[in-house]
Amino acid sequence: MFKNKEGILSGVFKYSIATWINLIMGFLSMILMTRLIPPDIYGQLCIFYSVTNVLMYIIAFGMDGALIRFYNEPPGNNTRQQLLYKNIIYELFICFVLGIISIFIFGNFLSKEIFSIVSKTLIGLVYIQSISMLILRNLNISFRMSFRAKQYTIQNILTTNLSRFCVIIAALLCQDTEFIICILVISTVVLLLPYLYIQRKEFIPYNKQGNIKWSLSTNGYWEYLKFSFYSAPSYIINYLNIYVGQQVIVSTVGAYGLGIYSSTAMFNHILTAIYGGFSTFWSAYVYKNYKNKQEKISEMHNYVVLTAILILSMMIVSRDIIYLFIGEQYHESKNFYSLLMIMPILMFVSETTSKGIAIAKKNHISMIITILGATINVALCIYFSQQWGLRGAAIANAVSALVLYMLNTYFGQRYYKSILSRSMSFVGISCIICLALIAFFIKNILWIIIGVLITDMLACLFFRQQIITIIKNIQ
Repeated sequence: MFKNKEGILSGVFKYSIATWINLIMGFLSMILMTRLIPPDIYGQLCIFYSVTNVLMYIIAFGMDGALIRFYNEPPGNNTRQQLLYKNIIYELFICFVLGIISIFIFGNFLSKEIFSIVSKTLIGLVYIQSISMLILRNLNISFRMSFRAKQYTIQNILTTNLSRFCVIIAALLCQDTEFIICILVISTVVLLLPYLYIQRKEFIPYNKQGNIKWSLSTNGYWEYLKFSFYSAPSYIINYLNIYVGQQVIVSTVGAYGLGIYSSTAMFNHILTAIYGGFSTFWSAYVYKNYKNKQEKISEMHNYVVLTAILILSMMIVSRDIIYLFIGEQYHESKNFYSLLMIMPILMFVSETTSKGIAIAKKNHISMIITILGATINVALCIYFSQQWGLRGAAIANAVSALVLYMLNTYFGQRYYKSILSRSMSFVGISCIICLALIAFFIKNILWIIIGVLITDMLACLFFRQQIITIIKNIQ
C-alpha cells in the first residue's frame, strides 16, 4: 500500500516545500517580532490580518473555492482562463463598490470600532491588502491546480514572507501601527504587479477556439455560482470567527493580552507547515481521482492520524526549547498553547475525512457547520474569557475545533467514505485531545514528557500496522 502511494507522497513533498520554508522564515520573523514589537501593537497587527482575511472572503464570495472545484470541469463552454478572468473582474468590482462606501461614508466609524484609531487611511489599506491578496490567491490556485509545483512554491513563499520582513523593517524604523501596516500593504502590491504580467496568459479569457472573449456572461454558470454561494459563508464565518474572538479578548484583557494570545502562532506555523503542504496537494488529488481511486484515498486517513499524533507529541515536549526564542513578555501563552494547537491539527486530519461534502456539492452543509462552530466559539469565548482570561479563550477555541471536526467528518463520510476503521480513527483523535490536555493541566515538563510517552505507546499499539508498513518501506 505504502509503495502505491509514491505518487501521492512525492506530490505532498513538492507542495510542502513552500510551507516548510515558510515555517523557517516564520520562526525567524517571530523571534524578531516578539522582541521588536510590543504585545499591544502586535495585537493590532493580528486584528488587521483578521479583518483583511474576512474582507477578502467577503469579496471573493466563494469564487476562489469554486475555481478549485471546477478547474478540471469548467461549467458551460468556459475555459480555465475564463474562470480565472471572471473571478478577478467580479472581485475587483465588489471591492471597488464596498471600498467607496466603507472609506468615504463609514471610514472613521469603522476604524474606531476595529482598531480603536480614527483613520480612513487604515480602512483604505484594509481594502487594498484584501484585493491584492485575493488576486494573488487566484493566481496561486492556477499554479496549484495545474500541478506546477515549482511556480506555486516560489509564489507562495514570496506571498507569505515578504510582508513579514517588511513589517520587521517598518518596526525598526517606527513603532506606529499605521506606519507598519502601510509598509505591509505596499509590499503586497509590489509583489502582485509582476505576477499579473507573468501569469497574464492564464487569465486573459481565450475561448475554446483560441479567441479572446471579454464577456462576463454567467450563462451556464449556475452550478459554479451555486457552489460559490454556499462556499462563501463558510469562508467568511471562519475568519469572522477569528476576528470576533480577537475582539472579545481585546474587550476582556486588552490588546496587550491579544498580542500574548496570538504569539502562539509560532506553534501554529509549525503545524501549518505540515497541514498546508498536504492540503494543497490532497485537495487537487482527491477532486481529480475520487471516482476511480477511492481505496487509495481511504487508506491515507490512518497515516495522517498517526502523523498528527507524533507531530503534536514533538511540539509538546519541545515547548520549553521553542519558548527560548520567544520574547519574555509573551511567555504567558505557555499556559494554554497546547489547546490552540487542536484547531490546526484537526484541520490537518479532516482533510482526509471531510472531502465528501465538496464532492457531493453539498456546500450548504459546510456553511451550517461553520456557522455552528463559530457560534459556539464566540459564545464560549465570551463566557470563559470572563472567568479565566486567556486560558478561557483557549478552551473555547479547542471545543469549537472539536465540534467542527466531528460534524465535518460525519457529513463527509456520509457522502464519500474515506475512513477504513472508525475505532482506530476514534482512538487517534482521543490521543490528540489527551496530548493537548496533558500540556494544559500539567506544568512540569518532566511529567508532561511521561504523559506524552504513555499516550504515544497507546497510539502505536493501535496503529502498529501502519508503523510496520512505513518501516518496511524505509529500509
